[in-house]
Amino acid sequence: MSRRLFLPSALLAVCCVALPAMAADDDHEARGLTHSIGELDLTLTLDAGFGLFSVANAQHGLGSQALGSSERAGGRAMSEGYLAPGLAADWHLGDSSLYGGFKLVGSATRGQGDAQRNSSTSDRPEALDIEDAYLGWKSGITFARLGEDAVDLSLGRQPFSVGDGFLLMDGTAEGQRRAAYVLGPRSSFDRTAIVRLNTEPVRADIFHLEGNVDQDFMRAGDAAATSLYGGNIEWFASGHKDHGRFEYEERLWYVGLTALTVYEADTGVSANRKGLDVYALRSGGALLSGLGEGWQDFALYSELGLQRNGDTGRKSRAHAWYVEPQYTLSALPWTPRISYRYAHFSGDNNSNDGRNTAWDSLFTGGGPRGFGTWDLGEIYTRYTPNGNSNLNSHMLHVKLQPLEELGLGAVLYRHFFDKPDTANGVTSDDLLTELNVYAEWATPVKGLSVTGLLGAAKAGDGRRQQLGTSDATDRTTYLGQVVFG
Repeated sequence: MSRRLFLPSALLAVCCVALPAMAADDDHEARGLTHSIGELDLTLTLDAGFGLFSVANAQHGLGSQALGSSERAGGRAMSEGYLAPGLAADWHLGDSSLYGGFKLVGSATRGQGDAQRNSSTSDRPEALDIEDAYLGWKSGITFARLGEDAVDLSLGRQPFSVGDGFLLMDGTAEGQRRAAYVLGPRSSFDRTAIVRLNTEPVRADIFHLEGNVDQDFMRAGDAAATSLYGGNIEWFASGHKDHGRFEYEERLWYVGLTALTVYEADTGVSANRKGLDVYALRSGGALLSGLGEGWQDFALYSELGLQRNGDTGRKSRAHAWYVEPQYTLSALPWTPRISYRYAHFSGDNNSNDGRNTAWDSLFTGGGPRGFGTWDLGEIYTRYTPNGNSNLNSHMLHVKLQPLEELGLGAVLYRHFFDKPDTANGVTSDDLLTELNVYAEWATPVKGLSVTGLLGAAKAGDGRRQQLGTSDATDRTTYLGQVVFG
């Protein structure tokens, strides 16, 4: 078997065999095998994923250009995979504990690569690097009145998120030489210092984060080097025991406030980021559940963000917000859940007024609420450079649960430019219409899930103008993907 076929096949085999075998019994513990030596618990963890992806009519008919080639391909097919072995340690010190973690991520892309206008993975990249390397201390019962592990201090390279990922979730850019552009197995921030106060009904975080950036390895195509500090405070109720103190998914409802400052940034990559102050107010979940049992079926998610920079030459004044009501028809078969979201991310079509008004999406990520959280369409997010900025977005999401282990859904997006870039010939605000239909199956093999998705996206006049030609961009882009993980 050739090397090009062996690695993806090996990744799929590990995903289907090794990963389920290492699944933990407790959903709140790391997936892995634990061995105790006195007061020291060592847990060997393994995460893995494999995906198959196919795009037809890439860039709405314009095509995708491979690295080192002047020709454009109308269709692209690729496979991606990753392995992420890790070791976690927990040393009990009586009332408290020390802990640490180390994880590697090995990833590879094969086939024709992604379908961006200029494909970043058409050269079949692969990479092996450190994802996590951190040490920490948990208070255990030291402050028993505040709850077990109420205080958590940690340093190093590690994941961190606030809320549903509107501002902070993904500290590492994927694709290019890191491979695995769609699967995105890397998310950790570098040089972190995090204090978590895990109390209830109010919890808080104080944090220092740096983006995990390596411009040399990424051929100057990595995200902007960014260093920031800030704080976050949340008022919430747990949906299950007291787990909401630790996990976003376990919060029945929440209201939160975040403030952060970017004190250092690569001005060559992101000219307005250094000196940026960001403020955000958010809410989510079953906020009206206290009114009665029926109100637990209604959820409301929202966030308002403001960005300000007064530094000379980097003046910025941007904003973003969204409102997303959600209702679950729990009395009906398959418990349909219907949600609608309107999201606004400010844009800037005047580069000569000395002030930037375009929203900087910072370190947003896919998000913990599944499809449609902050990846606003699988085709739009992966293959349109606009991102979560200069955008007005409508989303309608319907999800069905015919079986406990099977979820079906459809997401319709209607995207518009907030401010068309008239200086570059974009006069229409009509950006894109996209439909994603998906199925999520938690297989009988513990720890293994399969997700399939079909997508279709039609470019609006503004997107066709952005691509530089209207004659070659009137086709519907189609996407098919299957992910094992």
